[in-house]
Amino acid sequence: MTNQQKGFVLVGLILAWGGLTVYQMSETSDSSSSDLTTAMTQTLFPLPSVKDLSLEESFPNARQIATFSQPRNIFAPFGLPDVVSLTSPPNPIADPPAPVPPGPSAADLAIQRARQQLNQFRFLGYLTKGGESQAFLTNGQAIYIVKQGEMLAGKVQVHKIEPENIVLSTQIWETGNQVQATIPLTPESRS
Repeated sequence: MTNQQKGFVLVGLILAWGGLTVYQMSETSDSSSSDLTTAMTQTLFPLPSVKDLSLEESFPNARQIATFSQPRNIFAPFGLPDVVSLTSPPNPIADPPAPVPPGPSAADLAIQRARQQLNQFRFLGYLTKGGESQAFLTNGQAIYIVKQGEMLAGKVQVHKIEPENIVLSTQIWETGNQVQATIPLTPESRS
């Protein structure tokens, strides 16, 4: 059997099934509708006509507007009283908003970050060799042996090495300013 023949058989079966379904539905609807009209005419209580139907006076109106005694803020956090005033909105002229204190500027934040970066270093000690001082520093991750004028981690410059402290500086790229920090010799290194 070819594919074309299979297609004809399939279409024929679908048409036969559709015809049987229509025949069966028409036969049951004729008998059920006649049974329904017979049952309606034989009821003890006849149904009223549509024009005789009406609502009772005590039935509430479905279009009635609901009113609440006090409105609630459904977005208020739990435990806080709901304060809602619907009588008068806030007047921006009479009730100006409280001034917001200014926060630190971007330059101030950059200076704070630079100082924190410099204060991460600890001065462990120094050594004078050949008339030149070398300092031993750590930032918790590595130990650095530096001379005056050298750069640490590509950002921090060693300005001055003294027996009791070291002076470090860094450039703030946002403002172009330079921040310095004096790091004292750690107490453990003094003994």
